[in-house]
Amino acid sequence: QMLRLHLPDPPADSEEEEDAAAEEGAAAQSSRSSIPMDAEHVELVKRTMASVKLPTLGIPAWASQISEDQWKDVVQRTLQARQS
Repeated sequence: QMLRLHLPDPPADSEEEEDAAAEEGAAAQSSRSSIPMDAEHVELVKRTMASVKLPTLGIPAWASQISEDQWKDVVQRTLQARQS
């Protein structure tokens, strides 16, 4: 089944964007290494995330009509088409 979904085009890469992304990546790595993530903290994060419920109003109707595997297939084909 072919879904007619429009995915926006990826942004054009530029040197400035690449430099900014590299800086953000370095900052994120530094941030990750400064957060203690022992087993107790991992369990705390898991328990906290398990209680997070996203509103269902933001889910488009078509999303409840296809399986996860169908959605993955659509995304994979779209990405492959963009690479060629």
